[in-house]
Amino acid sequence: MLKKLLGIIGLHVLMLLSVSFNKDILVPYPQGSGNLQPLNDSIVYPQNYFKSPLDIPLTLAGNFGEPRKLHFHTGLDFRTNQMEGLKVYAPADGYVSRIKVEGAGYGNALYITHTNGWVTVYGHLQKFNEQIMQRLRKEQNGKESFAVDFKLSKNEIPVKQGDVVALSGNTGGSGGPHLHFEIRDTLDNVYNPMLFGYKLKDNIKPTVSGMKFYAMDDDLKYSTEGYRSKVALVNGIYNLPVSTLEVNTKKIGFSVHTFDKLEGTENYIGIYNMTVFDNDKMVYQYQIDKISFPEKRSVVSHVDYPVFLAESRRSLHKCYVEPGNTCQVYANLVDGGVVNLEDGKPHNIHIEISDFSGNVSQVDFKLKYATAATLFKPKSTDYDINFQYDKPNSFNNSDFRVDIPKGLLFDNVFARYTPTLATEPGIYSKVHQFGNSDILAYDWFSVAVKAEGLPENLKDKAVIMYKDKTGAKACRGGKYENGFIVGKGREFGQYYIAVDTTGPRITPVNIAPGRNMRKYGKIQLKMTDAVSGIIDFDTYLDGKWVVTTYDAKNALLTFPLTGLAAGEHTYKLVVEDERHNKSEYSVKFVW
Repeated sequence: MLKKLLGIIGLHVLMLLSVSFNKDILVPYPQGSGNLQPLNDSIVYPQNYFKSPLDIPLTLAGNFGEPRKLHFHTGLDFRTNQMEGLKVYAPADGYVSRIKVEGAGYGNALYITHTNGWVTVYGHLQKFNEQIMQRLRKEQNGKESFAVDFKLSKNEIPVKQGDVVALSGNTGGSGGPHLHFEIRDTLDNVYNPMLFGYKLKDNIKPTVSGMKFYAMDDDLKYSTEGYRSKVALVNGIYNLPVSTLEVNTKKIGFSVHTFDKLEGTENYIGIYNMTVFDNDKMVYQYQIDKISFPEKRSVVSHVDYPVFLAESRRSLHKCYVEPGNTCQVYANLVDGGVVNLEDGKPHNIHIEISDFSGNVSQVDFKLKYATAATLFKPKSTDYDINFQYDKPNSFNNSDFRVDIPKGLLFDNVFARYTPTLATEPGIYSKVHQFGNSDILAYDWFSVAVKAEGLPENLKDKAVIMYKDKTGAKACRGGKYENGFIVGKGREFGQYYIAVDTTGPRITPVNIAPGRNMRKYGKIQLKMTDAVSGIIDFDTYLDGKWVVTTYDAKNALLTFPLTGLAAGEHTYKLVVEDERHNKSEYSVKFVW
């Protein structure tokens, strides 16, 4: 039975009912007050119900909703003093409802459903308590798979508030030791834990370091470059270098580079609320209270994503909403937050940016439409791709096809398609430049590339490869169909066909034939794959399948050596990639 490295995400279907969402219930608050209300006031957030999952003072390495690569962050990252192994406590009574283990993502993850219906989630754990570990090993051994994702019955592993359920760690995609903590409903919507009373000491206002402006007139929106400006803090309010910014567009959008900080840490974290007023009329609100997992990719629309990628994840939060962005973090929108300047009069723009503790930073400036202004400079409008966000879209020729269903584009796309002959060996198609990699979709769409010179015996080894403008490559899978390899994509950019005929590479780290492993106490190896990626591995000790942990970020396998009889033993690793090429490493060692 094929065992995937990444578990399949399941949904809890329990008794908590889904709640409705009203996008216009945030009440305007006095300017500068920071008196914010949750986006959905029909939800009761229990206070003082959930205790701390750690027994150290809580400080954050990351907060809920802050922009990350390809997603809004869905929890709080609690610092663990740069170490692993801190006790993780159940914050309230409940039961272990799900265990998920994978080499990437959350690594070792635990889900507890509480008696009040809410679910808490813990990611990047080092290990679970003994009872949970025994249940995990039973599942892994039964499925002969390191990566597992399974639910538990209500009566299987009950927990009481204060029980030690795990130790903190650095597993999965973690960039350092910390505890990732979430609160969800039973439909896997994720809520800001701050709403439940996890408030931290914070007297620091968000920082604003710059702005960017965008022409939004129909004839300028896709044919002009944005304009960036610095800001200066004057008498406690951020201002532009000019008192009135004159622009050559009647409709304008803008974004703000802003972030928050907490006392006692140098980490930059995300803001909580941003509200925009046009001549004292509220036209836009963003507030990060709740998000669903499919929506988290909307971050590529919320921030100026090309800047985010190019400038070390600099977050310019847009103060307008692209027409295809339906994420539920916005309220009280007037024309999507786009400011209308067609009256030719100066408009007083006031922006308030808040953290959860109510610290507010303010930005004030004036905007005016002027026919003589030259702020927005034209850029190339040469295109042959014209996709509409509110329609299904297709691009077809004899060598290349793309089909994007309705609802996957955040805005209209105008781009250029350019095919070229391959210059690198091992490519079995033209290289198709389909727009650029700054354009990302909400979800996967179909991509088909015509094969050229592909031998019959390599059809099942052929894959679609994607390359972005930095040269980074990713396999997009695919299947041979009537002369094409049909795969998938989630972004515009470069697509072509390559083949994968080579098994994964296995590199011993601390083991060698005949070596006495007592002083090491564990076997470690690395496994990598250059093209299609690893999907499965199996490890055996003296012919019996055993659990070996996998750390995807370091490509590292670790098997602890405990309880072995003295003498010679054999350890074997079998690795398979996405194109079903296999590699095997077997070694005899002494204990």
